Amino acid sequence: MNENFQKILDDIKSSTKRIKILPSINSVKKTIREEYKINPESLLGMLLENTGGIIIDNWIRLYGSGEINFVSRNALFPFDELVIAEDILGGLFVYLENGNIGYFAPDCLELEDMEIHFNQFLYWSLHGDTDTFYMDYRWKNWQEDIVNLSCNEGVAFYPFLWAKAENLESRSRKITSINEIISLEFDFLKQMYESKE
Repeated sequence: MNENFQKILDDIKSSTKRIKILPSINSVKKTIREEYKINPESLLGMLLENTGGIIIDNWIRLYGSGEINFVSRNALFPFDELVIAEDILGGLFVYLENGNIGYFAPDCLELEDMEIHFNQFLYWSLHGDTDTFYMDYRWKNWQEDIVNLSCNEGVAFYPFLWAKAENLESRSRKITSINEIISLEFDFLKQMYESKE
């Protein structure tokens, strides 16, 4: 095993969060190598090469070359930047042109610069205060509700998170395909832009 990747594994093991590393799939790895020019020695490259994705607290999912498929997830994103992770609400973590990680927020459908690099993002995901970051999105008993969520499912709200509602608890929730949640966000964004023209 790559010595640098072993350091990443050690860092993952030292996290106090619930972490699951999925196995990689050779055919997905091959596609990533062929379609994307990502340095295999970079932190992102090592994660894509050696994992099928990483699930943190059943909430954040780092993309990999397996079931949390970097290739198919990026196919949903209608812009040029690379998406490197998601959350179960349809929020996306995006590699910006300036080298920072941005967050495409499901409540405003805007891409916000987090002003951190990928290594800092990985550390934040594994060890940082993600609870505060998601404080406004978490409902009572959220941990129990998502414990059996598959890595291709997410939690959809109605009214949608980008629509007005009294509070989070007043919205109904259902488990549905994460692809459907992400696609719906960009469909709505497109309609919004078209209506302004």
